[in-house]
Amino acid sequence: MNRLLAVALTGAFASGLALAQSKTPFGDLGDDSDKPIRIFCDGGQEFDFNAETSTCKVARIEQGEMILRADTVLAEAPGSKLTRITASGDVIVTSKDATARAPKAVYETEARMIRLSGGVVLTQGGNTLRGTDLVVDLKAGTAVLTSTGGRVEGILQPGDVKGQ
Repeated sequence: MNRLLAVALTGAFASGLALAQSKTPFGDLGDDSDKPIRIFCDGGQEFDFNAETSTCKVARIEQGEMILRADTVLAEAPGSKLTRITASGDVIVTSKDATARAPKAVYETEARMIRLSGGVVLTQGGNTLRGTDLVVDLKAGTAVLTSTGGRVEGILQPGDVKGQ
């Protein structure tokens, strides 16, 4: 029942945003998911050559218009190919017009999927949604917000955007 409510509310959110913003949250990221990934570590970086991982403290990751900030980032690169980025702490993912915050995020670079978990706040303009998990499919340009053991909550602002 909660998942059905989450899917219904996600559809309502997307519809409301289509009216208010003309774009779904993170819909602009799909074009950038094949661009190079830049990693900046303000708190230092550690490498584990045996595990083929790198840990970055106070991280900022950029890929095109997408920016991910987190307290700690673990990058997995078997065979020197980046496959997964796991971010923890205060995780913030931004695009041109949307922001998502959560305690944890996992970016599967080959699948081009980002999963934020642990309590997500998604904002776009004056619209806000809260749930447990957010999955962003960068290939498809879709985002699904769900909540386990509770409900997805949101505030949607009606109205038109100038120029529409």
